[in-house]
Amino acid sequence: MKPLRLPTIQALGTALTAVADRTGASNAEFYVKAGCSLRIEIDPWRPADASPSAPEDWRLHVGRIEERGWALRAGGNHAALFIADSGPLPAPGGWRRLNRHSLRAGSLRLPTPCPRKASLPHPAGNDLPNDESEALGRDLIRDVVERTRDELPGSRLVRARLEDGASASVLANSAGVTGRTAVRLATVHLEFVVERNATRGACSLYRAAGNPKDLDAAALAAEVADRLTLATATPTSFLPSSEIAVAPSLASSLLALLGPLFRGRDGWERLQRLSPGDSLGPPDLQVLDDGALEGGWIRTPVDDEGVPTRAVALIRGGEPAEPLLSWEDDGWSGFSASGCRRRSGWRSPPEISHSHLYINGGPDPADAIRSGIRHGCYLLDRAPDGRSQVTFPRSDNGGEASFEIDATGFVVEHDRILGAIPRARLSGSVRQLFRGIRAVGDDLRFLPAPGAVGSPTLLLTGLQLEPVAQD
Repeated sequence: MKPLRLPTIQALGTALTAVADRTGASNAEFYVKAGCSLRIEIDPWRPADASPSAPEDWRLHVGRIEERGWALRAGGNHAALFIADSGPLPAPGGWRRLNRHSLRAGSLRLPTPCPRKASLPHPAGNDLPNDESEALGRDLIRDVVERTRDELPGSRLVRARLEDGASASVLANSAGVTGRTAVRLATVHLEFVVERNATRGACSLYRAAGNPKDLDAAALAAEVADRLTLATATPTSFLPSSEIAVAPSLASSLLALLGPLFRGRDGWERLQRLSPGDSLGPPDLQVLDDGALEGGWIRTPVDDEGVPTRAVALIRGGEPAEPLLSWEDDGWSGFSASGCRRRSGWRSPPEISHSHLYINGGPDPADAIRSGIRHGCYLLDRAPDGRSQVTFPRSDNGGEASFEIDATGFVVEHDRILGAIPRARLSGSVRQLFRGIRAVGDDLRFLPAPGAVGSPTLLLTGLQLEPVAQD
């Protein structure tokens, strides 16, 4: 694939001047992004590619996608516009379609240069998917299928998608803010089915890594086999809920549900209401968001508005510490902002969002947490197609925020498995969830959420766990 070529900062500055002259806007910003990805798909509903390296019963497709686009925001205190288009950025003389009537009612503020320099070097952005990546992707899927069949005979792959993508972006605004970022990310989405004991079970697995070489076929196959085994197991008649250990996969899903608690002024006020005068959680509970996380999948020196990223302690020592604020709210209630404005794509304006949101690993070995359960449950992951929601009440009705999530797992007693939980609903108030954390494991791992959300194994008490009838 060709290198990701982007316009220079100087070229963006020339385009900004042309837009300001045409529209009279006092503020303007250009964001240009280029990306390329390798996609390997196995889909039974499409005809197979002619590929001698693929088994006859696979519907395997390999595609290479290159995309380039730009977005423009311009305006002032009383009028603004947002436009986006694919392809290269037009030349400075190509803005004849814009004039003062292009702006509509609204307003636009943009960040100004930050005196703090970005601490991360700009990634080179030339580590692109290639033929080796395609071979790695094919071999990974094949290896996962074969290992899963070995662990659980009769299992069958229904659908798979592996994407290995790289993107780079450049940004400049009329106030002098500039930024460059580059990201490489590989994701794999697998769907399997199996029939055991006259029961048909299915599972879905979505995992990510910074490079396809870091996706472990043996670990993926073991996760698939565990979930298929649970999906076809006979449910136990009693679910003890006094002690519930949740694996990193499920704990990450819970944290992703709670994301709105940590973002902006409204989130901070909701979080404060959870702990009026009391601790929110145990002393070793630390929740952070860090756009510059060492080794993070989407680690960048600046966010999608050119504001430097940093680590933000959302909960420290079991107490609310600070909210995730964008530059617009810098100084609100004495808190500092961070680079947390991100675009879901180049066609979208930036919004406040987490990057690497995670519960930091604690002092307790994960194995000891699981083996120390006297009589309780170990929940592995979200149930496929199950319920997953959080309810934040209106501030004036006096209610509590609550959550529900369907999960799969085991009933355990002193490290012995007593029965399977094909599907159960874990629920309670968000206050109970935080205050019921009794141990934080040492096995932090991340899942794609969007962004990245991570957690170690957690030991929870004080929540409800009820069986859910399967269809």
